[in-house]
Amino acid sequence: MSQIRISYNKQSQKEFCLLEAQGSLETDQQGGLRGQQRFAEIRRAGNGSKDVVMVVGIHRLPGTVVPLAKPLAVLRKRHSPGLDDSGNNHNSSIVYDIEAIIKEKFLFKVRPDVILQSEISRLPS
Repeated sequence: MSQIRISYNKQSQKEFCLLEAQGSLETDQQGGLRGQQRFAEIRRAGNGSKDVVMVVGIHRLPGTVVPLAKPLAVLRKRHSPGLDDSGNNHNSSIVYDIEAIIKEKFLFKVRPDVILQSEISRLPS
């Protein structure tokens, strides 16, 4: 029987978010959104509200935070030196590290609004 090793360290977890939007996000940059660290700004309403707003360029999308029915784990595969029964290095084994656990998603299901010029000047850059 083969075993899969999974390591979990709560202190080293990163923050991830899951976005669900109706339609697609497009960009003028060659290669699309792949590899871009920042393409939008997401703001949550204060005091425990489930409302969020995503600003992409001059467009504003209102949305909500929805809990996932089943949490998702973000895994990273790495090779670890394996040990045989006598404690000597044998061959490498595969270990999966849990990078994050996603428990909610941001749902954007309406068409975006265009931000007026006066509102654009107040946005942080």
